[in-house]
Amino acid sequence: MKITAIICEYNPFHLGHAYQLQKAAAPDGEKTNAVIAIMSGNFTQRADAAVLSKYQRAEIAVISGADLVLELPFPYSSASAEIFGGAGVRIADALGCVDTLCFGSETGDIDALQKLSARLCSEEYQRALTEYLSRGHELAYRTSGEIVYQNLYGEPFPAEGSNDLLSLSYLTALQKQKSKIEPVTVKRLGERYNGGGEGFASATSIRALLKERDFEKIRRTVPQVTADALEKADREGNLADSEILYTLFAALIRSRGQTLFEGLYDIPEELAARCVKYIYAKNMTEFLSLCGTKRYSPSRIRRAILTALLNVRKEDVVDVPYTLVLAANETGRKVLKTIRKTSSIPVITKPADAVKYGEAAEKAFALSARADSIWELLLANSHEGNRMMKEKPVMV
Repeated sequence: MKITAIICEYNPFHLGHAYQLQKAAAPDGEKTNAVIAIMSGNFTQRADAAVLSKYQRAEIAVISGADLVLELPFPYSSASAEIFGGAGVRIADALGCVDTLCFGSETGDIDALQKLSARLCSEEYQRALTEYLSRGHELAYRTSGEIVYQNLYGEPFPAEGSNDLLSLSYLTALQKQKSKIEPVTVKRLGERYNGGGEGFASATSIRALLKERDFEKIRRTVPQVTADALEKADREGNLADSEILYTLFAALIRSRGQTLFEGLYDIPEELAARCVKYIYAKNMTEFLSLCGTKRYSPSRIRRAILTALLNVRKEDVVDVPYTLVLAANETGRKVLKTIRKTSSIPVITKPADAVKYGEAAEKAFALSARADSIWELLLANSHEGNRMMKEKPVMV
């Protein structure tokens, strides 16, 4: 049986995710692959808090078709697409037994995506991009890259949406890491990530329905296990509210000012100054609106918030030194036995065991654990901050 990896967030797990899992496990209509989901922890790539905990989301994933769920830990889970994708590929490759990497894309054409990835990795493109950025344009990195591509190749940047862009980050990482993993793409059939279009409802749309507590509509967009978990979490006060992050962040800046940002990872002085200037906004929505520019998107600003709250330094975002087991079924447990023999990075089962795997893994795990403790503060029914240090993988 081949082993397929999926890099994912499942925030929350919906019908589009179930479709991808089915395609990954049974590419020819009959299950021939074991599926490892490498899933974001409690904070996602756009720097939102996951609505359900990483253990809850992992359990739902296994019930819905994944065999083993491993964590893509913070801060990699909340970084740019390049770092997020690179970290996911790093884990998949380091496991030493993954045959294919399956990802969704708007294009649905692996050959076209690989051709585009090769261009983006070329010396020609990288030189042109570096030269363009050196002129100090007031544009986001992604926009700058698209302009350079069009100028260089005489055609519009062909990636159609956020899943195509993540696909490119995976393909680029596979090439840079000289991985033997074969990339496979599944055409996205649902809405765009921001809710536009037709088909399977996007996670963004479902989170919007969740804010309205419209569980009747939610039940039409997610598997029953997800709907049940969301309703239960809502009743018990266990849905995370990202808006609270702004309250925590505002308290820090209002007391410390711009000194809060000294030495932090990937927060330019200009962005730090804007955060200080607009920190008297009354909520997250207003703050993002006032602070944002063409260069600084809402996601980039939310990443700055998490970076400041968790005191993330440059040395904290170098290489993923471990992964954590979150959930597994019987097949997943068999795969895990194989991984124990083939993996070149620690695969931690019990959080308390992180200290056994060397200084790098212990330090990285401690940062991710701090992020988990911040996530706990975002619940209406707050739990003790170190609750997840006592968790065990969910065995389905």
